[in-house]
Amino acid sequence: MRSLLLALTSLPLLACSASVQRAVTTTEAATQMQQVTRSHTNELDPALSPDAKTIVYEVADSLDATPHLEAMDVRDAVSGRPERVEYSSRNVMGLEPAWMPDGSRLVFVSNALGAHKLVETIGPSLEETRLLGYVGDPSFVAAWPAVSPDGTVAMTLGKMDLFQSGWRSRRRLDSALGLSDLVGSGTKVLGEGTDPAWSPDGTRIAFSRVAAGRAHLFVMNADGTGATQITEGTDDDVHPSWSPDGSALVFCSARGAGAGWTQANLFSVRPDGSWLVQLTEGDRIACRPDWAKDGYIYFHANATDRFHIWRIRPAAPRG
Repeated sequence: MRSLLLALTSLPLLACSASVQRAVTTTEAATQMQQVTRSHTNELDPALSPDAKTIVYEVADSLDATPHLEAMDVRDAVSGRPERVEYSSRNVMGLEPAWMPDGSRLVFVSNALGAHKLVETIGPSLEETRLLGYVGDPSFVAAWPAVSPDGTVAMTLGKMDLFQSGWRSRRRLDSALGLSDLVGSGTKVLGEGTDPAWSPDGTRIAFSRVAAGRAHLFVMNADGTGATQITEGTDDDVHPSWSPDGSALVFCSARGAGAGWTQANLFSVRPDGSWLVQLTEGDRIACRPDWAKDGYIYFHANATDRFHIWRIRPAAPRG
């Protein structure tokens, strides 16, 4: 059976059925819900620059169309006067962006090299952007990059077999987490999981892993040791992002949706699993959160007829 985790990487892009009525709104645990992007296209998977001044995201005319990356100044976007910058050509795929620590470059998935691989950009615009090559082992299918403060790239790898003791012991991983530097000198496999997210100090990685048939959040040390499950239940929890101070995580969950991913909302939890709080509610899909340095949580949602980028500000936790 194919991995549930691999399937979940695309599920939040599903459109809602015509019977859905309730729009995405905030609970009492969040305020200031604002629409950030507005266009006739679908805008997905936001990534905020380290200084929270620039937002990059996927753009696709339809959910079946080939996406490319665009960027805008956050202040201009919120004020309704955006000037868009294309970060990847419309002729090739660009998706799942992640910023380098200094905000000068992006790592993202592209097929410009002939296969779906992680590539790196250089420069602030399409004209100054070039593809540098593979990130990680070229034999792996890598996705959902996350870059640590020191430039180490964590990524989701495809299905693989790990061999030990002279190939006499095999461990099958439906989806694995890996680490690599930007020159692709080698990939270290950390174990099963997907959707890695670095803590602000670079010492821990949050990720999703299937446990008892459902995807839940885990936190581990940067070297892959000490993995601890922090969410549980009968629903899937995916796509974690750390708060700027490292005290909490935001994630996307289908809690309350019943069978399937017909709806999803944002929740926050502390890294030890305590203080689980629902931040958004509604019958649509709010997912792929990025908790930026400006204190806002940016995410995509089909609160209208298409997916756009929105943001909310979580309330301060009590206790």
